[in-house]
Amino acid sequence: MSIKVLVVDDSAFMRQTIKKILQEDPEIEVVGVAVDGEDALKKVEFYNPQVITLDLRMPRMDGLAFLTKLMKTSPLPVVLVSSWAREGTEETLRALELGAVDFVTKPSSEPSEEIWQIGDELRDKIKAAAQVRVEQIRVLPEKKIATVLPTLEKSYLKVLAMGASTGGPRAFHYILTHLSADFPLGILIAQHMPREFMEIFAARLNGLSQLRVKVAEEGDMIYPGTVLVAPGGLQTRLVKKKEPDGSESVRVHLVREKKLYQPSIDEMFFSVAEIYGDQAIGVLLTGMGADGALGLQRLREKGALTIAESPETCVIYGMPKVAVELGAVDYLLPLTEIPDRICVLISGQKFPP
Repeated sequence: MSIKVLVVDDSAFMRQTIKKILQEDPEIEVVGVAVDGEDALKKVEFYNPQVITLDLRMPRMDGLAFLTKLMKTSPLPVVLVSSWAREGTEETLRALELGAVDFVTKPSSEPSEEIWQIGDELRDKIKAAAQVRVEQIRVLPEKKIATVLPTLEKSYLKVLAMGASTGGPRAFHYILTHLSADFPLGILIAQHMPREFMEIFAARLNGLSQLRVKVAEEGDMIYPGTVLVAPGGLQTRLVKKKEPDGSESVRVHLVREKKLYQPSIDEMFFSVAEIYGDQAIGVLLTGMGADGALGLQRLREKGALTIAESPETCVIYGMPKVAVELGAVDYLLPLTEIPDRICVLISGQKFPP
């Protein structure tokens, strides 16, 4: 049975071109098109699509307003088709936080034949989105900041390393906004995302959370309460360095090494495992594929505490599932429980796996 798709775009050229691109695949059927958010809400009810492609900038009701209403009334997997422009990047990240499952960037901000360049990527992401269960993409509940217990200052733990792919921006938003400003560990995160998005992704998290968030640079040190985001197009590793005063520090070392993922969650986890061993917590969140699973296994072998997001909240239960199958996971938890569990583990309390 083919995947039923609704295409939402205010450009007649883009609507028809995206329709043609998708229907090159016999497994995909475009059941309808919509000119803006208001039109799309009516078409969703009429056509009952499985996946929606969504432009963000439209008259009457734009993509963000449409997403907000859709996720409250009848959530469906949404793949964004957005521009590289800075404004488009910020809107794309906001849409991912609202529940869109993935995005494809237009080669040009104006309607053009260049849109055919994203054909394979768009079709693949439509197929992945069709596997998402709708109950997993509802807006996450609000909750209080996770509290770290008083014994925290004596904790032997030094670093929290987290990785995600599809659905990651929303997951990182949730976790980081539920950690307090006095969080005692340094934090590293790796998110599968084009490098052009990383600066704005980090800036957005920095503005929303109580922690300091920035894109990692060569030589950065690991500081409590500071989040370093692995840059796109590079691999983020850690190295020990002798300082002028004779002390030893841990610093970021960026490597231009081509792998399937840039950044690779596995590469970051492997490095954290070698440098920090049992002084680390590793967290593997939602995403398609297997990146991060072997790295989480290495962390656990080195004595680190490991957490994976459970299927109840994963947009795609791919990477965590592989980690569980490898025996790499101490705690399998829904996203809504992960911030509290991190803080309680730091305090020294233990839970049964």
